[in-house]
Amino acid sequence: MAQGSENFDVVILGGGNGGYSAAFRATALGLSVAMVEKDKVGGTCLHRGCIPTKALLHSAELVDEIKEAGNFGILVSGEPEVDWGKVLSFKDSVIQRMYQGLSALVKMKKVELVEGEGRLAGPRTVVVQTKDGERSLSAEKGVILATGSYPRDLPFIAADGDKVHNSDHGLEADSIPSSVVVVGGNYIGLEFASIYRSFGAEVTVVEMLPKIAPAEDGDISEALHRLLLKRGIKFQLGVSVSGARTTDQGVEVEIEKEGQKQTLSADRMFVAIGRAPRTDAIGLEEVGVKTERGYIVTDLTYRTSVDGVYAIGDAIHVPEANTMHPQLAHVAFIEGIKLAERLAGEDPAAVDYTNIAHVIYCQPEVAAVGLTEQKAKEMGYDVVTKRYAFQANARALMLGGGNGFVKTVAEKGGAVLGTHIIGPRASDLISEAMLAT
Repeated sequence: MAQGSENFDVVILGGGNGGYSAAFRATALGLSVAMVEKDKVGGTCLHRGCIPTKALLHSAELVDEIKEAGNFGILVSGEPEVDWGKVLSFKDSVIQRMYQGLSALVKMKKVELVEGEGRLAGPRTVVVQTKDGERSLSAEKGVILATGSYPRDLPFIAADGDKVHNSDHGLEADSIPSSVVVVGGNYIGLEFASIYRSFGAEVTVVEMLPKIAPAEDGDISEALHRLLLKRGIKFQLGVSVSGARTTDQGVEVEIEKEGQKQTLSADRMFVAIGRAPRTDAIGLEEVGVKTERGYIVTDLTYRTSVDGVYAIGDAIHVPEANTMHPQLAHVAFIEGIKLAERLAGEDPAAVDYTNIAHVIYCQPEVAAVGLTEQKAKEMGYDVVTKRYAFQANARALMLGGGNGFVKTVAEKGGAVLGTHIIGPRASDLISEAMLAT
């Protein structure tokens, strides 16, 4: 161990879902833990991701329900008036309450929280620059890298929080634009497109691939496209964004398809082209930790190429998983628990990355777990599918979601391989499907 270091069993770099779940499980198993966080405990999910986005989506859902109240015998005169400042205040109040609770848990579980910017200084050593100077932390059992991710920029224009936004900016914007071009048709882009549309913006989604939500089952993606069109959201699919510039009026976005160029004008551009691993300047190269495209390479037990250094969450790539590593908060959470158990001497089962549920919280909601029909066929299964239309479900009809459905993918004569849902409260339904998949 480094001379002059403070000694712990485990040192964790990053206090998001992966970091604090590992910390809590490790202390529960009797290990001493230091957790380094340069911002606020809770990470992206609590402060700039899942929680604030869902708070805005809830407010947006209420606007939609008020607009449609007449269909249920509730008469509302005129359009609902939105106080955007109070919408943001509601969102912030949820974050603050969760943050206070989480901060209290950190103290209660006796995790040493070190506030500052940390980096690897050796296989089992982290150096932290705090406001009071440098601290050296040594880990007998290992260092866990849980540094998360951040929104990617387009190569030719950076998100500035003014006329070009990413998801961080979108959660703090001082107004809703009258028009917006959303670059990226996956879950982040679609959730914000849904928010903007509910609050009255004209929305155009630009996606490089020929369909939105490309990771979803084909039938789900097609239905989502159709239902979002019905809401008035426009789409430009199979196009590339070749340029963009800000103007006095807003932004101009140049798109190209099969050699044909077109310019889209809007008040604002929202960029949702994925998230990059936050792995710069944390000492990976100096210590010799292997990376691939910026992601930390690990095995299924989260070991890196350097003994005593582990990694979890958005910043990792797991080749042995044979699937893309999901950048989801609940994935980082379970990885943190599994790794803490392993460092405490237990032998937990590996995470099955093909069986992790996910949700797109747009309107309508999409939720899924397991294999799509296409993926199951690629893997050689003799596939059968079954669809259950929400038109035959009274609860769905009461919620105005008769256009939704559940699609089950199974092996002929065998197990359920995947379940895919589109419609109201899909996020509430998917947990039961997980039990069968």
